Amino acid sequence: MKKIISMVLLGITAVLLFGCTPSTIQESSLEHPDGIILPEDLKGDMTLPESSAYVIPADAETGENGGPGAMATTAVDYSYYPEDKQPVEVTVTGTQVIIYVPGPNGITASFDFVDTCDADSLIEVMINNNALTDDVAVESFEIAEDGRSAVLDITEAKSVYAAAPEEEVVAAIANTFIDNFSLDEISVSVSGTGNDYENLGFSQEYDAKKQQQSESTEAAE
Repeated sequence: MKKIISMVLLGITAVLLFGCTPSTIQESSLEHPDGIILPEDLKGDMTLPESSAYVIPADAETGENGGPGAMATTAVDYSYYPEDKQPVEVTVTGTQVIIYVPGPNGITASFDFVDTCDADSLIEVMINNNALTDDVAVESFEIAEDGRSAVLDITEAKSVYAAAPEEEVVAAIANTFIDNFSLDEISVSVSGTGNDYENLGFSQEYDAKKQQQSESTEAAE
């Protein structure tokens, strides 16, 4: 029994001595193959080549993205492109107008240009932007002497969005005329239905954002 215990103790001692003995492996002078993973104690000290931080000159040109010292613009130089591939400059002339378009989410605002801002051109541009059907036309339009009110007679008040009621379509027309002619109010007569809408001010009843907020509030309740 004593011999067995002694052999066990000698074995344990040998293991401890082996485990605590410093490694005698030296780092090879040969180059290591790419991708080889070396233990930390074999990597040795590595030094990086000397470098200096790049400082952008204070008077450097500003690129299209802005910022002090921004580098050269990233805009495409089309001068090297064939003539048929170069962009064509489009010059928009006329008067910018704001129009109101009835739709599934209420009345929304849009912008366009007209050669002359008058009643016919406003109705025409509303038709071109799918606010009105093609059969809507101006029968007469008159602005009061004070320039603050007007009377408009139209043939129809129909929207491309068929679900829009006549009241909503008239409100979109009234808003368009009030905004572009700087009116306080306008009276609109629709000969096709015989309906008269007197002294309409700028209406937000069918405003898209307001309607969405109202629907959200009702849904929450």
